[in-house]
Parts: sequence; C-alpha cells; structure tokens
Amino acid sequence: MHTHMTHTTTVFGSRTAMRGATLLEVMIALMIFSIGMLGLAALQVTGLRESGNAERRTQATLLANDLIERMRSNPAAIIAGNYDDATINYGSIDCATLPSPYCEDQNGTAAASCTSAQMATFDAYTVKCQTNIRLPTGTLAVGCTDITGTTTACAAGTYRQITIGWVNVNDYGTSNKTISFTVRPQK
Repeated sequence: MHTHMTHTTTVFGSRTAMRGATLLEVMIALMIFSIGMLGLAALQVTGLRESGNAERRTQATLLANDLIERMRSNPAAIIAGNYDDATINYGSIDCATLPSPYCEDQNGTAAASCTSAQMATFDAYTVKCQTNIRLPTGTLAVGCTDITGTTTACAAGTYRQITIGWVNVNDYGTSNKTISFTVRPQK
C-alpha cells in the first residue's frame, strides 16, 4: 500500500503567516484611511472658517453700500458735512437709544419730518447699528480725501471715504480687516 502525502507550501511559508500578513495589510490601510480622514476634517474646518470670513466681507460691503446710497439720496447733508466723522462720532453711537426724531416709519407710525442734517444722523445711526449686529466687532467711519486718496479736511467738494472694519479669523489667530469705498459728491 502506497500512501500519498501532499505537502502544501505558501509564499510566506505557512497558512498562519499568511493570515498575519493580511491583518497587517488591513491595519496599514486603516491607518492610511484615518490620516486621510483627518486631513479631510482639517480641510472642512478651514473651509467653514473661510466661508465665515467671506460672509463678513460681504456684510461689510453691503453696509458700506447702504450708507453710500443713503448719502446719495441726501446730497445737502454731504455738502454740509453732516455725514463726516467730525460731525458724527460713529464710534459713540448708542444703538440702545433710538434717535430723535426717528426719520423712518416705525410700527405703523409715520416717519417724522426730518431736515437733511437729522436724516444724516438717522442714517449714521441705522448703518452703525446694523454694523454692530452683522459684524459684532465692526467699526464704521466716514472721512474725507482728495482726488489722490490723501486724507484731507472735509469741504463741499471733497471725496467721502466710508471705511468698515471687522475681525477676520484665520489659522494663525485673528486679524483686523477693513474695506473702504470712496464717494465723489454730486456737483
């Protein structure tokens, strides 16, 4: 009687070694996948932060344009200098106290009849308080420049520069950002 024996060999030498190599491959793949997921999570956080920064820039632009349009609809106040920082201290506007007179319809009550100077004060209040709401660390200023952009004393023909500032968040902390628009007064 002849007995037939087969001998099985594997590349790694035994079936036990083959199972260990497969487990090692799975662990390496899992580690590479985990590192990739961490990178994706960091990218997502950066994307969200930059989206917030873009939102703040957009809000600052909208607020500056709001004040520009208000100024354009009240040219007598621009000529008189009623929108300028020398006349209105934008940093000290108290948003908890409504301006008097209130130059806009409110809760079914008709707007008060306002002079151009009162309207300028009301416009400054409205835009500054919206700046506080939309940009909690926001600032608003209106200054005067000449045709080259150099700061100058406000006069009837000088350009008005609206500047809105806010705090920007990035990977290295925070930084102060500003956006400025220059308006040429109507003649």
